[in-house]
Formats: sequence, structure tokens, C-alpha cells
Amino acid sequence: MHFLKNFVETAVEVKESINQLERREERIGYTGMGADGTQTSTLDKLAEDSIIERIEELDLPFNIISEEIGFVDRGYEKNIITDPLDGTYNAENQLPFYSMSLAIMTEKLSDVEEAIVINLATGNYFWAAKGHGAYRNTFRLPESSRRTRASVQYVLEDTEVPAFLKEGMTRKRILGCASLEMSMVANGSLDNVAYLGQGKQLRNIDIAAGVLLVKETGGYILDGNLHELDMGKDVTERINMIALSAAYKERVAELGIK
Repeated sequence: MHFLKNFVETAVEVKESINQLERREERIGYTGMGADGTQTSTLDKLAEDSIIERIEELDLPFNIISEEIGFVDRGYEKNIITDPLDGTYNAENQLPFYSMSLAIMTEKLSDVEEAIVINLATGNYFWAAKGHGAYRNTFRLPESSRRTRASVQYVLEDTEVPAFLKEGMTRKRILGCASLEMSMVANGSLDNVAYLGQGKQLRNIDIAAGVLLVKETGGYILDGNLHELDMGKDVTERINMIALSAAYKERVAELGIK
């Protein structure tokens, strides 16, 4: 991880800035409308400004794709795609499960070559380099093939859930931070994460880093039609997503996916 390690320090700074806001009223508020079509919260802006400042300070050779600012062409071939603060509601309400996520890609998520997801509440981070595995801090994560029988599933009532996602499940959690939830699949803590239904769709910035983490631990990323998921650079595009651990290898093979 050559470039993205720079943002561990940035995450620590953002973490400290958020922690200094003791009163709930200080954390909650909006500063405008983001490029993705959603309101920009005070904390979102704080985190994004810190990332952009670090990129410019180090003059990193990347364009920027981010939730609030959208696409910033800095004249390079590759892009840093980031969700500066994933799990904004959690951060605003002092629920310790929110993150900063970044990935390096060219044109689409299948191009992602480096990724990092940093838990801004705890300081732990998950990172991966394409073809070189995934890590929790300095510990290399093994293939996530052991069943935990735990999942995170955001599903609208009128949406059909693939049967194999429900088989043997004994625990379901709703955690509110897609990038960290996908990190938990890579970590072997969850069997699957599913966002299904018209109102439960994700953007590229939400999942870019998590896609590589899951794949580098032998897992799979599917769309709502059970095809391999891929997305481009448009932050307004939304898609259903299923992240699966390596324990689903046989199930995925039945779908014709290698």
C-alpha cells in the first residue's frame, strides 16, 4: 500500500476533530448539496476537506472522485475514489461504526488496485492491494471461508431475497456503514452483506474500497440480479449490492461466476 497509507494520518486527524465535538448539536448540520444528489453534512465536509488537502499537499498523481465534490480532473489517468465519511448518522450520534474509505481505480471498480477503509471511531483499518491480499492493520487476513452464520441485510419488504442468503443464518445486524460492513465480510466476521430494493441502493463511493477487500479474501461482489457487480466513475449511479465471503464459492459457481 504505497499511496493510501498517507490517509491513515488524515483519518486520525478527522477522528480527533469529530471527537472534539462533544455536543450532538455541534455534529449535526448541513452545508449544501453534494455532487451525488444528497445533502452535505457538516461532518462530511470536514472529512472531505481533509482528504483533498492531503492529496494536494502531497501532490498525489490522481484525479478525485468524492461524495460531495464529485469528479475533480487533476490531469491524471488514475483516480482516488473516496467516501470521506461513511456512516454519517452513526458519527453524528456517537455510534462507533463510521469510516473513511478510499480506493485507487482507473475507469471502473473492477480496476481498483489499492483500497483502505479506516474505522474513524476505533482507528483500526483494513487495506488491500490487488493480487497481494487484504490486511487488518498489519495482520494479513486469511480467505474468509468459515461460516459465521451472521449477515447484514438491508431489504425492502417487497423485495425478494435470494434463498441462499437466508440459509443457516442465526444473526442479522443493521450497522449503518457499507464500507465497514464489507470489511467485516473480508475479516470473516460476517457471511454476507446485502443491499436490495429500490430504496436500498449504493453508490460507487460507498463500495469501491470494500470490493477489493472482499475479493482479496476470496469473496464475491454481485449486483441485485446476481451478476458480477461493476460500476464506473459516476457518483450519481446507484445499484443493489451483495457481498459474499469465500464460503459461498459453490453457490456462486452455480450462478456461472468464477
